[in-house]
Amino acid sequence: MKKKTARPAKATSAQKRIKQAETRTAQAEARTEQAKARTELAETRTEQAETRTEQAKTRTEQAEIRTEQAETRTEQAETALEKAVQPEGNLRRDVSPRLHKELPGAGLDNQTHPLEQLTIRQREILQLIAEGQNTKQIADILKVSPKTVEYHRMKLMAGLNLHDIPGLVRYAMRVGLIAPET
Repeated sequence: MKKKTARPAKATSAQKRIKQAETRTAQAEARTEQAKARTELAETRTEQAETRTEQAKTRTEQAEIRTEQAETRTEQAETALEKAVQPEGNLRRDVSPRLHKELPGAGLDNQTHPLEQLTIRQREILQLIAEGQNTKQIADILKVSPKTVEYHRMKLMAGLNLHDIPGLVRYAMRVGLIAPET
């Protein structure tokens, strides 16, 4: 008789183990689904963060463009104000006296001196370059940004058809803006 009662006990314990295994399997599947859901949520958050980063970069670029435009408008306003305050052809008093002397070649029939086609700011920058000042020093002297100095230097070079700083210095010496070194 012991054999008959032992078998049902073994069968019952095997069924319990099977149920426990099924329960553990169901729990593992539930944890797997939760992990997948957390992964998807993390991916969504990462995409949102990347989108915010791109938006911030775009806003920064737009702000830089607006700053450059404001600097250009400021320079234009300064130039217009200088022209309104100063009679045509006169230079500002804070510029080196060498600029105030009569320009070589002035008085030639129907010809203007090349310096006369430059703006006051371009003449100032040309003189400071010829005196050996670098972009940052010029910006500090004129109380403008280095980018503004670079802009005026570029326009100056284009207007005079010169392509480098030594060319500007030679030009300044040629027109008598600075004295040649001996």
